Amino acid sequence: MHLTLPAPAKVNLYLEVLGRRPDGFHALETIFQTLDLADEISVTVTAGSGVALQCIAPGVPADATNLAWRAAAAYLAERPLGHVDLTLIKRIPHGAGLGGGSSDAAAVLRALAQLDAQPLPAARLHAIAAELGSDVPFFLLGGTALAHGRGEVLTPLPPAPATSVTVLMPAAHLPTPAVFTALTDAERGPRPAQGRLLAERLATGHIPLFNRLTGPARRLCPAAAALLDHLATTGLPHLLSGSGASCFVLGEIEPPPGVRAYRTRFA
Repeated sequence: MHLTLPAPAKVNLYLEVLGRRPDGFHALETIFQTLDLADEISVTVTAGSGVALQCIAPGVPADATNLAWRAAAAYLAERPLGHVDLTLIKRIPHGAGLGGGSSDAAAVLRALAQLDAQPLPAARLHAIAAELGSDVPFFLLGGTALAHGRGEVLTPLPPAPATSVTVLMPAAHLPTPAVFTALTDAERGPRPAQGRLLAERLATGHIPLFNRLTGPARRLCPAAAALLDHLATTGLPHLLSGSGASCFVLGEIEPPPGVRAYRTRFA
């Protein structure tokens, strides 16, 4: 059995930190949006057991530390279908805040569910995704969605307006845990959610660009700060992507020196 699926990148059109939860995680409110920039993952199930991963990208682990591997192992723990071979072609930059690893994991779960004659129920698939990472459940859904909790409590939204996007990646990576750790007390909250207002604004075609993680990302990553300063001079709508280090612009733009550009669209 064999299946190949895209694993799309995402941006956070809006990302607010509502406070710290009793479990130590941060309570979030965010609007996710998938892009047509995507990795590609092929899943083959044969007789036997276990997981093997081939990753066509330098510096990306091809072992049990990779979320795609862990997703396959988690599914097999409940539905031992056989031996799973994964081939991952990376196109989403690593450490960019675009959710590449989470999307790869979700694509593996979706593929195995499609290859399974008796697939796990959707609720159980969502639970496995949430155990793998906060962004993984969204990638089972895709499109445009409002999220709460750690990002796993999802409300689908009408599609955002068709929009060209330029993702800009500086020569730097930002680990997500470090960005959250660097939040100040004022940035951390607590503050009330604004879900209904955000959904209403998006429904009228207004994209509410905001990212609470911009402050700590700027402090931790001079390259991201310089890129944001440059984008501010263009007059184009722009935002830090997730926890960074990439940024995105609504529209097409040439990158400054030393920055890679990925031209894509909402999908």
